[in-house]
Amino acid sequence: MAGSENSKCRGLRWALIGSVTLNLLVAGVIVGGFVAHDRHPPRPVVGDVSLGAFTEALSPEDRDALRRAAQERVGDFRDMRQAARTDMTALIAALQADPWNRAEVEQILARHKARTIDRVDIGEALIFERLEEMTPEERRAFAERLLKGAQRFDKRLDRDDNHPPRP
Repeated sequence: MAGSENSKCRGLRWALIGSVTLNLLVAGVIVGGFVAHDRHPPRPVVGDVSLGAFTEALSPEDRDALRRAAQERVGDFRDMRQAARTDMTALIAALQADPWNRAEVEQILARHKARTIDRVDIGEALIFERLEEMTPEERRAFAERLLKGAQRFDKRLDRDDNHPPRP
């Protein structure tokens, strides 16, 4: 009997140790997930909304607000990406065809152009919304950053014009 109770105690002890170990592993995975999420948050559904020099001149807060506004339009962007994939497949097939059908390629490229214009229009609407939300001081600061960016761009162009690329 004593041996039987002793083996039950040992079995219970090992079960307890196993349970505690498993709980610590689960807790470690959960805590690790939170830490990793804070260090490396998931990519936003809509990446950086890029409007060239305009985006660079926005403050980080304005860029975040612009990104959030674009994410509200994620359906528009998703639909455009899907249509672009479909058209790319059609374009490749049309270009591989022999003889190729110029009219078909023109239609595909026209759809691509229309989508590009739609994306520019969405970007323009978003930037106007952001500008309307800015205070006069924020707009002046934005204009100043835009001016500095334009001046840097002009200097780069001048430098490149004076030093053409080597063959």
